[in-house]
Amino acid sequence: MEQRDFFYGVNFEFSSQTPPFARTRFAMEIRPIIGMRSAEYEFIVNPIVDVGFGRFGETHFAPAARVARKFGQDLYAGFEYYSDWGKIGDFKAFPEQEHTLFAVTDFKIGVVDVNFGVGYGLTPVSDRWVIKAILGYAFPAPSSNANASDRAVAGPVNPMTRAFVRTLQP
Repeated sequence: MEQRDFFYGVNFEFSSQTPPFARTRFAMEIRPIIGMRSAEYEFIVNPIVDVGFGRFGETHFAPAARVARKFGQDLYAGFEYYSDWGKIGDFKAFPEQEHTLFAVTDFKIGVVDVNFGVGYGLTPVSDRWVIKAILGYAFPAPSSNANASDRAVAGPVNPMTRAFVRTLQP
């Protein structure tokens, strides 16, 4: 499989949310992915736009970033940053924005990819402590050689997704 130093893409997530967690029932996240990877390090930036639909819907800018060092075939450690600056065109003052910094690690348990992190809120409105865990499994896909018994698998879990972030309240 070809290794690329520079990579990019976009991820779209559609969600149905309940009122205690959001002001709108339906939302979409547009997550551009821009990254660079070397033999030892990786750096990923996500200039995310969150769109809420309906009467109370707003469009927020919620950038994220990751820097990690590779320590082995399936072992990374680093930092991830998540934020929500507020409504596009009307950003909140910095103390009213959400900013969280995570210490993270990525590793494999058998065929399961694990991204685990502990985060600390950097502003008064951020959750003070957050624990996140993402478990992923790459479903086997047939290789280009139909007679081969080996199977190619997709890449690792995108550790920059917020789908499985869990909050731990003190």
